[in-house]
Amino acid sequence: MKKSLIIITLLTILASSCFNPVFYNITQDVPPEKATVSGVINSIIRYEVNGKQYLVLAADKGIRYKEADSTTRTEWRTYNNLPFNLSGFDHTSSKHEGQSIIKVIADKENLYILSTTYKIDDDLQLSVPDVVTLYSTQITSWDSNTTWQTVCSGNNYFKFTVEDDYVYSNFNAFCTNSVKTDHREAYLRCNNKYYKLDGIQPITPLTIQDEQLLAGESKDNHLNSAVYFDGKTYFFNSVAAVTNETKDTFAEYIYFGKGNTLKYYSKDDGVKTAIENCGAPISCLAPCKDALLIGRGDFSNDIDYTTGGLTKTTLTNGIPGNQLTKFSTNAHIQLSESYYILTLINTDPSKSELQSTLYASIAFVGSGSNATAGVNYDNIGLWSYYPSRGNWNRE
Repeated sequence: MKKSLIIITLLTILASSCFNPVFYNITQDVPPEKATVSGVINSIIRYEVNGKQYLVLAADKGIRYKEADSTTRTEWRTYNNLPFNLSGFDHTSSKHEGQSIIKVIADKENLYILSTTYKIDDDLQLSVPDVVTLYSTQITSWDSNTTWQTVCSGNNYFKFTVEDDYVYSNFNAFCTNSVKTDHREAYLRCNNKYYKLDGIQPITPLTIQDEQLLAGESKDNHLNSAVYFDGKTYFFNSVAAVTNETKDTFAEYIYFGKGNTLKYYSKDDGVKTAIENCGAPISCLAPCKDALLIGRGDFSNDIDYTTGGLTKTTLTNGIPGNQLTKFSTNAHIQLSESYYILTLINTDPSKSELQSTLYASIAFVGSGSNATAGVNYDNIGLWSYYPSRGNWNRE
């Protein structure tokens, strides 16, 4: 009797262990597909060319683009008419050549490239950014020889400082990235001044009104994002701000980060806190009909590994939940807490999470040698979720 009881107990323990989260995570992991878009991707933006919507980003081969309604991972094309050669290092002369793209942004008509040259700082023995330039053009055909114009360039606008081998800048370029083309606007912050971009027109300082700042936001503390909502533009200190606008409906809510805190705003209720602590600073957001995807990342210079990852909360009639919820997909495995989520985008926010085409770009801090981090250089780049595939994997 005792022997039988022991056997039954052991079988119960073994059977129960099959539901251990470790084993569940293994079942959710999928073999990585061969990457088609790699590199540190700082933005994924919407841009219209001849009435068709595209996604545009800067990656390993320069500017990459694809139709926004594409549902396959093999349709990214490379733009071949950049106003400069891409950066490289001449080992013979020990000099940097060409330019590296920092970021791509857009308004309803113009595409902008923020790029930099590099130099070797002899005192620091480091390669550091040198001359930053903002370019603009209007693309009517991806295959045409479009003329790019310099909007602004040089140290009068763009400055860097280096501290403890980290490079800090006094500028940022960002855009509303609205679903509706007419609501797309682009902005530049530099030297504690703000500019609304208008193609190749000379930039003049912009006065941001108090009514364009929600409670707690300050134009004296580096604004880093903007959204178009109810006929005007709102600005945020956080890099993460988005609305629930769709191609057929106007926005009713703004969602934005405040450090680790998720907040939201409506005309009727003002600013409210949804989740006090999302586990790490919020770096990007992407709404779906039934969920709000939350990208996280702590790039503090006092750590040698990343604290981030993708998480989510519910959306009920546009109102976010008050706690984080689990994915039914493998998102938490592929886009784990060891990675910084740089960007998120849902091509059609009117659809539910599982019916949406979703993109995220990831990176990490440090060398990747930290054993607990579990990161891989091959994973840096673009990831995607397609309903037909049913999981997150390399794009």
